[in-house]
Amino acid sequence: MSTVQRFIDLLTAELQRSMPGYTVEAREPVEGELRASSTVKQVFITTEGIEPGEEVADFGASTQVMVPVMVACVMQRPGTVPLAAAVLRRRQAMVQAVQRTMRDFAETGEPTLLRFIQEQPQLIEGYLVSITGVEVHYDLLAEEEL
Repeated sequence: MSTVQRFIDLLTAELQRSMPGYTVEAREPVEGELRASSTVKQVFITTEGIEPGEEVADFGASTQVMVPVMVACVMQRPGTVPLAAAVLRRRQAMVQAVQRTMRDFAETGEPTLLRFIQEQPQLIEGYLVSITGVEVHYDLLAEEEL
């Protein structure tokens, strides 16, 4: 299992624990699938493209790479002050869950650098989607079995 997949698995478990009632799925949502209501609560974990790291090691036997892991929490657009406050609390709770996962993953001793990118709310398909990113930097060995 790859380093990124181990991080995603730990992140999935933490989000399921810390955000009860949410469906947490490590996959890209399809167009039109986003939903947010009192009964439907979604979190998606996705990755972006594999990028080269800043250094190349071992003359091509291993290469440092970086994979952005993104967490997206789908929420209703807040139309009142109390709802806006609730959305802010939820966004902060999600960032805290990401921070705990980063801490716990670092404590495993895995030779990986994790860097918090940011949390950014966006309007997507009429929903407020809070997107939090983590850069996962690690060596992808050229001959490693994944």
